[in-house]
Amino acid sequence: MKLNRHLTSLFAAASLSAFMAHGAVAQSGGKAMPTDSSRTYFAVSNGTSATLGETMKLSHTSAHFSLLKGGMKLRYSGERKSDNDSDTEFSGDVYEVLNADEFFSLNKGKNGFCDKPVRWVTIKDSSDSIGEGTVRVGMLSINDWHKYNPNSLDACSADSFKLK
Repeated sequence: MKLNRHLTSLFAAASLSAFMAHGAVAQSGGKAMPTDSSRTYFAVSNGTSATLGETMKLSHTSAHFSLLKGGMKLRYSGERKSDNDSDTEFSGDVYEVLNADEFFSLNKGKNGFCDKPVRWVTIKDSSDSIGEGTVRVGMLSINDWHKYNPNSLDACSADSFKLK
């Protein structure tokens, strides 16, 4: 009986350790990527502050840009991998913009913002290429992000932001 309790305690401790180690590994990569809580990022790309604003608030479910009205309601859709070096602007995690038409109507024609509703947002950790804590945010107006290719005219914005 006593051996049983020890084995149960040992198994529970091992399971908890494995769970915590998995969490630590998951958190160590992509620290700049969106989380469940909204976090503030600063624009680092040239011209971003004129089109989207100086700051972006981003989470798994929303994106707000300081120069634009309202916010995008987001839902994770998958991951877009780049086929080659010229296709990296719009790779990474893909989020569907659930209120694309509404968000577009609030910001149509504003400071060079997109010509069509943004249907998809791509978010890629750019810490390795741009600097620690940065993400690259791409905006696509295509109806099906799986059909996007770098030669299409369905991309309207690709900007970098650094986590505050």
